[in-house]
Amino acid sequence: MDAAQETAMSLHVDGIVLRAGARTLIDSLTQRFSPGETWCIAGPNGAGKTTLINVLAGLLKAAAGSVSLDGRALSAWRGAELARARALMPQATHDAFSATVLDTVLLNRFPYLTGWGWESDDDRAAARAALDALGLASFAARDVLTLSGGERQRVALAATLCQNAPLLLLDEPLAHLDLHHQIDCLHALRGAARADKRTVIFSCHDLNLARRFATHALLLDGRGGACAGPVAEVLTPERASAAFGYPLALIRDGEHEALVPSIHRS
Repeated sequence: MDAAQETAMSLHVDGIVLRAGARTLIDSLTQRFSPGETWCIAGPNGAGKTTLINVLAGLLKAAAGSVSLDGRALSAWRGAELARARALMPQATHDAFSATVLDTVLLNRFPYLTGWGWESDDDRAAARAALDALGLASFAARDVLTLSGGERQRVALAATLCQNAPLLLLDEPLAHLDLHHQIDCLHALRGAARADKRTVIFSCHDLNLARRFATHALLLDGRGGACAGPVAEVLTPERASAAFGYPLALIRDGEHEALVPSIHRS
């Protein structure tokens, strides 16, 4: 049985400090990320979003503090065990050789392979289900090297979903996607959190899409400050304006809300 089907897991950070050279990006962040929640990490360029995701994945070590998954420090997890517990979608993917889209997605089933290492029917079913969820079923036999940047981004997201880990960490999953596919991807991520009780954490520059699809937000200002909580309480005009250094206003049209620039500069 896949890890996501076995148990839900909470991710906890305790007093972590992130630095880039002499700059302090995050100064003592303590937060729990729970199953069923969809978190957006937002902030200006260079605020530490990618660094934080890599620390949460166990690829980088924080300057101070600790990160634990399911009550265990990340450093205590064996590599194969951690690969079944958390899936990471990096900001950039590079295809070094020709392979079908289906085989590319199946690579993320590696943590579950046993015996001779051949994929099982369950592995292939998981891969096809992930492709279906993102409207990529017809791409299964395509060579991944023939895909556009946006198509390849969707394949990378399908591979991450296919891993069926309880914790999903995604760095800019909406990059290179048009609005239609951005929304499809966010529906898929929110569905994974709601239906499968996974913990989903992704970075995103579009504050309005984050307000629409995320349940929670972590807003970084790149100067050590971080604000975390329910998305509507964090991505406010006041807090977003302070973080991005540009005045924003919240406009409403019936049930719909959007953050927009409040002034124009010549």
